[in-house]
Amino acid sequence: MDVKLGVDTLCYHCRLEAGEISLEEVLTQARDLGADFVQINTYHVRKRELSYLSGLRAAAADLGLSLCCAGDFLGAARRGDQVSEGVRRVIDWAAQAEAMGSPYVRVASGFYRHELMDRPEVIRQEQAFVTEVLQKAVSELGGTPVRPVLENHSDFTADEYVEIVEAVGADAMGVFLDVINPVTMLADPRAVVARLLPWARAGHVKDYRFQSVFVEDFFHRRGWNVEYVYPGEGVADLKSLIGQLAADSREGPYWLSVEGLSNYPGVADQKYRLEASFQLLRGLLEHA
Repeated sequence: MDVKLGVDTLCYHCRLEAGEISLEEVLTQARDLGADFVQINTYHVRKRELSYLSGLRAAAADLGLSLCCAGDFLGAARRGDQVSEGVRRVIDWAAQAEAMGSPYVRVASGFYRHELMDRPEVIRQEQAFVTEVLQKAVSELGGTPVRPVLENHSDFTADEYVEIVEAVGADAMGVFLDVINPVTMLADPRAVVARLLPWARAGHVKDYRFQSVFVEDFFHRRGWNVEYVYPGEGVADLKSLIGQLAADSREGPYWLSVEGLSNYPGVADQKYRLEASFQLLRGLLEHA
């Protein structure tokens, strides 16, 4: 598989929202890193017209970069969101994706499984909602070249994702495969990647580490937290996970973007952390 390495604008979220860096400056940093593309989160262009996105696409092309598009949450059935609202979101994001020249638009459900583990009937309700939204959205999109891809966003199990894909149609949608998110569901990432990779053409890579939460005298711990970090800064078995992607024999590009969620306003550490991550990931891809 031809794995393209990119940068998700979520790496810069806090600084973008604080006005400390522009999307154009993000593109320049990505070029300097030797990235193949930048994945633009639609939240970061929510106040922009499609003409701006077309201009951003041209600016990226001048830097030798492609743009990919990440939409947001489809909605939450348990909170009363309507299917029509979710469909409209997908259509709007797809228009943005087309303006960017993105081959896909990433979407996600509106829940985290740990919030609903004791309410399986609500999880089934959310699965039915996502399925219906995507069925109707792909029907409305028709011949649009942009394909919705649903992220394994710490919500559905791998088998539930397969059920959604089969209900909507594998020729109409795909999976946006985050190789680390299964950790938050206490699932083996390698097994999830193996199950979902046949439907994936894009995804995220990050890392994680555990933080113990001790009592005041440190005699024992109350539990532990999981913190997302940049690839290479944690304990994930990235060698195996990247190896699974690289071993896939399909033709065409696979768009793999670094998702640096540990970012803060006023902290301009993205470039050197991404440099280290890219060096690691390139080495793993070459080894694989």
